[in-house]
Amino acid sequence: MKIWNHIFLKRGLSLLLLTFFILAACTNPGEEVKGEYDVKGNIVDIDSAENSILVEGENKGLTWVALPENGDIKKYEEGQEVVIWVDGGIDTSSPAYTKALNIEILNK
Repeated sequence: MKIWNHIFLKRGLSLLLLTFFILAACTNPGEEVKGEYDVKGNIVDIDSAENSILVEGENKGLTWVALPENGDIKKYEEGQEVVIWVDGGIDTSSPAYTKALNIEILNK
């Protein structure tokens, strides 16, 4: 009986590891599930020194959004419509402040 449990345990662990590697190989690191965005609005100001944009949204009002670490402030212009997924919460100061996880430009 001990031999049977030992063989079953080895095969079970092998199957578990194989499943893990298959699942890891099937994921595409370039695509991520974003879910519902947090802020949608138009860019009304750009602060290059702080690497931030000021977005005026219908529901959130004015919100300063710090770009992600790899964000390029040069690709944003006043008047562009953007959707933003935030990293954490939104500070309720006036204007509000948040850090972006991802920003997509809806109109160029």
